[in-house]
Amino acid sequence: MMRIQEIWSAALGVFLLALPSFVFAQDILTVKTPKQSTDFTLEELQALPQAVVVTANDYVEPPAAFQGPLLRALLEISEIDRDAELKMIALNDFASTVPAADAFDYDVILAVLRDGETMPVREKGPIWVIYPMDDNPELRGEIYNDRLVWQLREIVVE
Repeated sequence: MMRIQEIWSAALGVFLLALPSFVFAQDILTVKTPKQSTDFTLEELQALPQAVVVTANDYVEPPAAFQGPLLRALLEISEIDRDAELKMIALNDFASTVPAADAFDYDVILAVLRDGETMPVREKGPIWVIYPMDDNPELRGEIYNDRLVWQLREIVVE
């Protein structure tokens, strides 16, 4: 009987040690086109070339350093052209329609880090769509504020 308890204890220990790996490798973003659906983990997003945008917006003051892949890079991977409309959907089902042209005209990023730290859900993470507002004054306005989707979970080509 003692042997079975030892085996179960060892198995539980291995499972608990491996658990962070399973949690860390979860899909956090889905990109859907008429042809395909692609899921990305945090690690996969961080493996893409990274850009840093230092900016303030209506939700962040003073400016913060946001880091993540360019939205344009994900659109290119998914073969989405600049004429597409993107429905950006948050974890709470908030949605905003964004012209793909924004990603080709500006360095819009899918921020996964803020000031070098990952962003938990309660702090607008794990992904926040960030426009380079400080570098492009024409982006300061209600229309672009509505495109700053935080807690992004899905991009659907419409």
